[in-house]
Amino acid sequence: MLVESIEIKISKKDAMKHILKKTPLVSRIEQFNKKPKNIHIEYIEFKVLSYEIISKHKGQKLFRHEVKKQNITMLVNTYNGYSESIDIIPATVKRYIAKSCIKKSKVDEMYIIEEVKTQIIYFLGNNLKYESLDRLGIQNIKLIQIKSIYKPYWVSDFNGKKIYIDA
Repeated sequence: MLVESIEIKISKKDAMKHILKKTPLVSRIEQFNKKPKNIHIEYIEFKVLSYEIISKHKGQKLFRHEVKKQNITMLVNTYNGYSESIDIIPATVKRYIAKSCIKKSKVDEMYIIEEVKTQIIYFLGNNLKYESLDRLGIQNIKLIQIKSIYKPYWVSDFNGKKIYIDA
């Protein structure tokens, strides 16, 4: 499957060293120096959502209101639903990935779109410190672009638990 993914920056050896540092010493001693097994790479899908927000703010003039356009780009992890606002979209490379290496998303795309809209409204309401959302003056929140990118993770099985390391 041809997808856009972020480049792998950590080799398998470096990932193994990092995993050994991440596991607690007491845990390794109790389990007779067990080493992490089955280190492989998995890709998690991230959605890049670009929104255009049009808002009118009441000014000092009676009939004319200021119209502001603002663009917000959100990055959403489709596996756990975590989202954050970003300024720059991460650099990606097109590559072929086996479908077995792609982690299946747990969150529906339509749910992501609507939830991010409510987060934007909530953020703008808290950021501008208005008493109610009616006075916020948001006229329209429009989805401009939706894009999927895949982020690689080194995954290891250590005593039945999966350990994820950024690749």
